[in-house]
Amino acid sequence: MKVRYKLKKKLIPIEKDEAVAEGEALVEIMSKEEYWKAHHTRYQDHLLIKNLERARYCRADLLKDCIIGTFVIPDEKDLLGKPVVFGYYMDRDRLIFVDDTGEVKKMLHEIEREQIFEKTYVSHLFFEFLDFQVRDEIGFLQKYEERLTEMEDRIMSGRRERADVPAIILRARKEMAKVSSYYGQLLNISQTLTENYNGLLREEDCALFHLFSGRMARLVEHGKELREYALQIREMYQVRIDMKQNRALSFLTMMTAIFAPLTLIAGWYGMNFKNMPELNWDYGYLVCALVSVLLIVAEIWYFNRNGWFKK
Repeated sequence: MKVRYKLKKKLIPIEKDEAVAEGEALVEIMSKEEYWKAHHTRYQDHLLIKNLERARYCRADLLKDCIIGTFVIPDEKDLLGKPVVFGYYMDRDRLIFVDDTGEVKKMLHEIEREQIFEKTYVSHLFFEFLDFQVRDEIGFLQKYEERLTEMEDRIMSGRRERADVPAIILRARKEMAKVSSYYGQLLNISQTLTENYNGLLREEDCALFHLFSGRMARLVEHGKELREYALQIREMYQVRIDMKQNRALSFLTMMTAIFAPLTLIAGWYGMNFKNMPELNWDYGYLVCALVSVLLIVAEIWYFNRNGWFKK
């Protein structure tokens, strides 16, 4: 699985038995087992493997003569699913990726196809590697915002809403929280590299990572805004549900008010006292029915005049 490249303005594959000159820029991809077999005597090697085994977020640690860290990259197709996890080791002339997933090789291939500038140092390649992780994030966030806007339009227009809207909004908030956290982690990596307190990077490298930090800060803010937008949509949905419930309660209240006089009449004449004159009157039933109808019509007219049916 081990893959090696020379870095001479671009990535050049190295044959299995080909020798590499001292001080030549070298990029390698190893499995965790291969890395441990080849590098297991130094403190930084033990620390890298330990961090990789319990990796939960992207990080960069500046040690005396190297930089080690991990990447934990969410899958855009399933943001809450299992992320892609791998580690890296970088000194002045070597960049080693410790990857059991096979994703790093694909990424390096894409980076080479979309080469931005001639890569002279491994730090330049590492910058492009970082930039590759977020190259399409603006488009991704715009599409996500369009989905949220469509959901908001459905709620505002009063079209029939899906019963699982609260679950969808909750998932959206969780996804945006994870995405914003990922951007924040990449921001921390670039800021750590910009500090360069071990003196491993060149001034031009620090300038590149500083630019990357500004870009990541904007992505972090965009992700937070979308998370707040999802929260606003949830509140809007809850308000609309409350309004529907209030209308239903108002309707039931009006129906109760309309038929309350009829209940009184039915209860009154249901007593059947012996001396109630209406019980023996030939027109008693007809008059009672007409009075009931007139009461209902009068109440409906009154409620409609006061706009109760429109609330």
